Amino acid sequence: MKLIVKIIILLFFQILSGQEVILPRNNTSIIINNDTLSNPFSRGFNRPLVQFIYWDNDNLLDLFISDSDFNIKYYEQDIANPELFVLRTRTFNDLIIGLWYRFVDYDSDGDQDLIHASIYPSDGGAFPLFVYENINGKLNFRTDKLLDFQGKPLTINSLVFPTFSDLDNDGLEDLFFGTIAGTVTQYKNLGLRDNLPLFRFETNTFENIMIVWTPARGNRHGANAIEFFDVDSDGDKDLFWGDIFQPSLFFLENIGTAENPDIRDTLMTFQYPLIDPIQTTGFNVARFADLDQDGDSELFVTVQSGIFGTELTNNFLYFENVGNAKSSKFQYKTNRFLRGLDLGSYSAPAFADIDADGDADLFIGNEFNERLAGLRGTVFFFRNSGGSDSTILVLEDSTFFPELTGNNLTPAFADLDQDGDLDAIIGDWNGKLYKYTNYGSPSSPIFEYKGEFLGVDVGGLSHPALDDLDQDGDIDLLVGSREGNIFYWENVGSFNSPEFNLVSDDLFKGEKIGRKTAPTIFDINRDGRKEIVIGTEGGKLFLAFKNEGIWDLKEFDNMPYAGSNIVPSLVDLKKNGTIEMILGSLNGGLEIIKVQMPLTVANLNKENKKIDNLMVSPNPFNSYLNLSFNLSTNSFVNISLFDLLGRNVDTILDETIDKGYYNFKVQPKYITSGIYIIKARIFSSIGSRILEKKIIYIK
Repeated sequence: MKLIVKIIILLFFQILSGQEVILPRNNTSIIINNDTLSNPFSRGFNRPLVQFIYWDNDNLLDLFISDSDFNIKYYEQDIANPELFVLRTRTFNDLIIGLWYRFVDYDSDGDQDLIHASIYPSDGGAFPLFVYENINGKLNFRTDKLLDFQGKPLTINSLVFPTFSDLDNDGLEDLFFGTIAGTVTQYKNLGLRDNLPLFRFETNTFENIMIVWTPARGNRHGANAIEFFDVDSDGDKDLFWGDIFQPSLFFLENIGTAENPDIRDTLMTFQYPLIDPIQTTGFNVARFADLDQDGDSELFVTVQSGIFGTELTNNFLYFENVGNAKSSKFQYKTNRFLRGLDLGSYSAPAFADIDADGDADLFIGNEFNERLAGLRGTVFFFRNSGGSDSTILVLEDSTFFPELTGNNLTPAFADLDQDGDLDAIIGDWNGKLYKYTNYGSPSSPIFEYKGEFLGVDVGGLSHPALDDLDQDGDIDLLVGSREGNIFYWENVGSFNSPEFNLVSDDLFKGEKIGRKTAPTIFDINRDGRKEIVIGTEGGKLFLAFKNEGIWDLKEFDNMPYAGSNIVPSLVDLKKNGTIEMILGSLNGGLEIIKVQMPLTVANLNKENKKIDNLMVSPNPFNSYLNLSFNLSTNSFVNISLFDLLGRNVDTILDETIDKGYYNFKVQPKYITSGIYIIKARIFSSIGSRILEKKIIYIK
């Protein structure tokens, strides 16, 4: 029997055809230090890069954020609270971008187009530029290799974040970026050629700027980000420079005019703002936006993490402008502007009613805590203090398991000794498991460390799950691993004296699940039998259920993008029959999903599959492409390659073939570097199906 699981995103749901957004009610709150988070399930940010623009003509600011996952998140400003932004989508325009992006009206038609870095460098090591044109609110791909005035690819070095600005008042925004020598490179904007922006190299020493920074360990420079903004409203734009060797911002005032800039490095301010300057781990990126439309702009700084350490949580700083447009006075307000839950990286949630009050409390392990000696990981405890119609998770303790010194901590809970309270098993980066026996009471736990559990070593990134998997009344053990194998230990002991026997070191052998598996066990359809939900490094989510005594594995094919290294945990928070799925991820936060009940069961067995998960590798590729799939019945199959404009650029397969497993190598013809869609269309006597995969070709 095949389970068909419907899911609803509680955080957002987007109807792609009309770009309409529906926000279902979400009565789950998270409180930290008496602060109720306004965006508790925004999933966290490690190295955010932001831009505020007016995108949709509603006179409210829109916020775009990229991170290390190559996507752009889109937030809209709340009409009642200008400091609140609501998430609309995590995959804006389905873009795949490189390390930076900038919205800029390159064709001067009054809307914002997009230019971004490629994911992969060209032969010289620098990164070419992608260009998208905005047509009626939709970004349309124009090129993956923007050419300069001489017809050469315009490229920018790694970890250099450029800006576009009009410093000569000609109505066209020139391209500027810093160099590792501490100078500024300028490309002059000449308008359009073939409906693409045309830039001509002007100089590597714009305004003869040379950033000299004595404390920066030998005047070194490296990764940097520059921004021009008229901070004093005198008609010209001033320069703000963030650097990997600078814990603050360099500020260079423009004392020239709108037509003739005069930016002297001899007048440079080494810290900014002048009062209460920024101090972070370095490589700061400045942005400005008038949040409250009072005529002056606020300052925002995102931290990319420089030589002074790693900052994966407090990395989106907000300074309110309490001065005025001509005399800005930036006052620090917060280092977490979006006010979301962010525990650094590799968040691993697990629910357990640890105080026996009838509701599920939340534990979250993480990779490391930058505020602890040795950068060891932490298991955070959030007590559920809500009522029957709401869930309120309050951070109370992060010292439940003080003996643990490892990283990537992954907790799991069960009453292993059947004494009426919950014990804990915790995995870590090394691949081992650690046991904590609860010697307290059901309502007041007291955990005692018992050392390594069962001598388990799965090779790295152990992720335990505890439950009665075989329905014999005792607790069994699953463990995910770095390489993707899921280990299964059956409990063959007595009711209150567990004894675990290794049954399999690869429960789903032969299935291509992916690496860094994170299993959890739950009776999703309430039929008394347990299912397994598995998260993976690549962001895929799988459901495993027993089909005539054999585990059947299916991928959630209607899942929206949920990030990488996802860790699922399922729970009925309000005890009303509605199952929520909480997802941890690489970014250190959480996402919440509602699993719609009742589940429907379709009378389809394994032999009725049309095609089993088209596999494409490598991705990106630069020569040959490996394709594999399985057919369970004779079918007509068409596999074609399309560009982002929807044009068919290559047909790989177009014929009727017999059932069976197919694995073959192809070399697409007549294509240039860029993003493509490979589409498989299958037609057979039992139905039809279309599968799509986004791939990147690097020439």
